[in-house]
Amino acid sequence: MYKALIIDDVSLVRDAVKMLGQWDMFDITEIYEARNAQEALAVIQAEKPDLIITDMKMPVMDGTALLQYLEAEHVPGKVIVISGFSDFAYMRTAIKSGVVDYILKPIDPQDLNNAISSAIGQLEQAAGARPAAEEGNPTIRNVKAYIEENYHSDISLSELSDTFFISKEHLSRLFKKETGQNLFSYIMDRKLEEAKRLLTETGRTLDDIAFSLGFSNGNYFSKVFKKNTGMSPGSYRSSEESRK
Repeated sequence: MYKALIIDDVSLVRDAVKMLGQWDMFDITEIYEARNAQEALAVIQAEKPDLIITDMKMPVMDGTALLQYLEAEHVPGKVIVISGFSDFAYMRTAIKSGVVDYILKPIDPQDLNNAISSAIGQLEQAAGARPAAEEGNPTIRNVKAYIEENYHSDISLSELSDTFFISKEHLSRLFKKETGQNLFSYIMDRKLEEAKRLLTETGRTLDDIAFSLGFSNGNYFSKVFKKNTGMSPGSYRSSEESRK
């Protein structure tokens, strides 16, 4: 479980970040707010947030001063900058401080969640966490849970991208990195696992099974099944029945 801190002098911006962030997906359970960097310091010292999302131009104490403090004090939290200014000086400060990303307002939800995903990934790597996907990256855990609920339909990469606010390319790379398996190979394996169960435990027709698993027709299902198992669905059903 992770903690996040959102720093911006405009309450509507803080609300937008809270609304757009897929916090549950990233296992972020506590979200704090601050109106400027000075207020943020007290929260950082007391709560030690894992993720800090900050504006750059703020009254009292701005983002530049905050980044300098975080760097000087070796604060371990990962930082994402959200700014209304594509100012080179701000960007240079952010890059020098090693921020995860520099996002311009108005905030794009995909950009925000991609940055959060990268930040959480860096935190896990820093902690020495390269576990199996079920225990590791929260994005992949949630993608796998979504697949488990929807593998009966024809799940597309665009659908997953839109659902989790992650670019198709980033999602494909992340899934392969975390699981060692191509995303659609994983989906197909889950479909075929269920197909084997239905062939063995029910008397449903091949067309019925095919449609129930999101295949366009029984012939296509049979080709995919044989390519992946070395047996036709009918042969598989017969072989399983002969074992009973």
